[in-house]
Amino acid sequence: MKNIFLSAVVATATMVSCSTVSSILQNTFPYTATVLVTSGSPANTTLSAVSPSQSINQLTGSGANVKDIRISNATLSVGSNTSVGMFKSVKVYLSTNGNNEVLVASREDIPDNVGNSLSLDVSSSQTLDNMMKSGSVQQRLVYVLKQSPTSDISVKTSVGFSSVPVN
Repeated sequence: MKNIFLSAVVATATMVSCSTVSSILQNTFPYTATVLVTSGSPANTTLSAVSPSQSINQLTGSGANVKDIRISNATLSVGSNTSVGMFKSVKVYLSTNGNNEVLVASREDIPDNVGNSLSLDVSSSQTLDNMMKSGSVQQRLVYVLKQSPTSDISVKTSVGFSSVPVN
């Protein structure tokens, strides 16, 4: 009888802990995308680059278990030999296959000596549930350069999402 009771307690504890871990993973999840700024890209001109994205289903494996998905933070980074100060401004848009585009993060008037990473101003006013669960999300980076780069530059955006579990 003791073994059955002990087994039941262990099984219950395991199920609760797995549920808790799953809930934590689904409440905050990252998304990263990389685009290439090619050498010779013109300065003082609005340019854009599109990168395929991931849906919450690809990120967590169970998108049906979360709701109220919003942007919580966003950063832009470049290689260690480059500065984010090469940009005048950046805007990060997410969309469903190029439709229903939503501005999720941006930064204007970027200083010259910023380093190779910069936190962006996020737009967390609307939920992105339908978009992130669609499975066909893409990111578009819109930017203006201060000067034309002499070599190709890989630009990485990291966007953090917050959500709440579906009860």
